[in-house]
Amino acid sequence: MSAALFAAGLGDVIRICYQNAAYRVLSEATHPVPVIVASHNPFSIEIFRHHRNARNFILYDLAHKYEEFLNAGLRGPEISRALCGFAGVDYARLIRGPAGGHVPLFDAPDNVSSQGHIVFQPFAGNGSHRSLPSDVIEKTAQVLRRLPCRVFVVTRSYFRPGMKGQMIHSGEDARNIEGGNITVLDNLTVPATLNLIKTSRAYVGSWSSLQQAAWFENKPVAVFYPENHHNRNQPTDYAFGMSRDNTLGREYSRVDASELAEFLQRW
Repeated sequence: MSAALFAAGLGDVIRICYQNAAYRVLSEATHPVPVIVASHNPFSIEIFRHHRNARNFILYDLAHKYEEFLNAGLRGPEISRALCGFAGVDYARLIRGPAGGHVPLFDAPDNVSSQGHIVFQPFAGNGSHRSLPSDVIEKTAQVLRRLPCRVFVVTRSYFRPGMKGQMIHSGEDARNIEGGNITVLDNLTVPATLNLIKTSRAYVGSWSSLQQAAWFENKPVAVFYPENHHNRNQPTDYAFGMSRDNTLGREYSRVDASELAEFLQRW
């Protein structure tokens, strides 16, 4: 029996949905298929719980096992094999291969009816360095308030401990910037959030999950990140959209309100 694995952060789960054949195969499945979801973000599994073909999914929510294996020193394929072994799934039967141009569709019970808006994600799952500093959030909000379109701020609070037991993610609160054209959505499901990206005009925010989705949907992206951010200085696959004409990337200290306003006016 074939099986699917979606692991690591929400951004990684999104990347698998767009790049790997697994999500397409699941959408076409006509018999039960094991689906292992092992993500830092406990809400990632909503993509599959609300899927129109969920009746054919055997869902394994193994977020806790991913953290356990990560803290034990396992990495990459080692974690994947361990997750499959725990679930009793044959690692060799995992669905592999490229998506082949398939664009994923997401099903949600709480889609927001809107077109041409901007999505602002100020926080990130690793809050110690990738969530925007408060001054950058306020500077960005000032620009967004002046736009002639709706702005949705996406937040979702959850607790994520680090490998040494310290808290690296907890609450996400952006209510201080709400008002006017800015609406804070703090309980939107993951698939509804991804659909919000699909119908958006642009994405603005931290180096995080929705920036990946916005790039896959070829949306304009204004992304801000820490100084000497490794994904930027030594580009990884997570930086695949940085060279695009419709991407503005700046370190926190170089975020300029006038530049951001001019960038957003272009799209």
